[in-house]
Amino acid sequence: MTEAEKRGSIFISYAWGGGLENKEWVRQRIVDRINWNNDVFWDRDSIHYGESIDGVIAQELSKRPILILCLCDHDYVKSAQKKGLGLYRELEMLKEISSEPGVRIVPLILESGCVDELPEPLVGRLYLNLQPLQELNLDIGMAVLGVAEGVKPAQIQREINARLAAHKLQQRALKYLQNSEVVVWGNGRNHEVTVYRERSGPDLLLPPQWMWESSYWNYMLDDDSPTFCPSKGRWHWESSYSSIDMRPLATAVLSTFFDKLNGEEVEQALNQGGIVLANTFFRTVLITEPFRFDAKDIVGFLMRRDEGCEALEQLLDAVDQMAEQL
Repeated sequence: MTEAEKRGSIFISYAWGGGLENKEWVRQRIVDRINWNNDVFWDRDSIHYGESIDGVIAQELSKRPILILCLCDHDYVKSAQKKGLGLYRELEMLKEISSEPGVRIVPLILESGCVDELPEPLVGRLYLNLQPLQELNLDIGMAVLGVAEGVKPAQIQREINARLAAHKLQQRALKYLQNSEVVVWGNGRNHEVTVYRERSGPDLLLPPQWMWESSYWNYMLDDDSPTFCPSKGRWHWESSYSSIDMRPLATAVLSTFFDKLNGEEVEQALNQGGIVLANTFFRTVLITEPFRFDAKDIVGFLMRRDEGCEALEQLLDAVDQMAEQL
């Protein structure tokens, strides 16, 4: 017996809602995420030409244990009420087996208003509300995989909430940072780093005043080597297992994107974010390789780590507080 057989079968119940391509997203966002370790039935891939549609579905629904995932959108609740349609007949089969041992029917809510319109076999069952993710075009595959893997509902909901919070933070950060129109370039030949701002000429990246006043940084900022002399706009980066030597550059770059803040007041957040950027980006760039870094990079590379998200949120909160005081 294969591992998938031990785990049971998964049956995907949905409404076509028009042309064949209309629900092809189900393949990418759901089927491909759960079929690697599960026996998944999806009519587009599981019913062959010449076979009895109802017969194949009935045979599949006879398997035990079975998890039935009902993709509840407006097409689904409408089709469920129309006698003669394939979904109507399918739901009649579900009614017959709904109370049998080894049968689990899970409504996946994809659009608003569907909860109150669920057809009879789904009414009263604990559902998973994926609408907030779906309407933002965010990944729903991991949540569905959690259902398939038997993850507890509270854990799945925490993960959904975390994904929504991350998206909100991402959009908030991009809205602020993209207004600054800052791009940072690193020259792989001489290691000079240049800051380009909209409506102003390029400037060498120099340590911000708060770094000069910080005992954590000031002792090294006058160092002079071929790849590191911050006081002259020369900064070190290289591909390395360790990110320590790239932290000065990463911190100065992050500070450049938040240059309206008082660096002393947000020093901890800038240092924490700098550690993340050094680890996720700057230590991956070859010592002879140039680099380009903009607002999307700041957000993307910070948000690869929880501590980067924390630093980003603290910096944005400081921006909001500053705006309130003006």
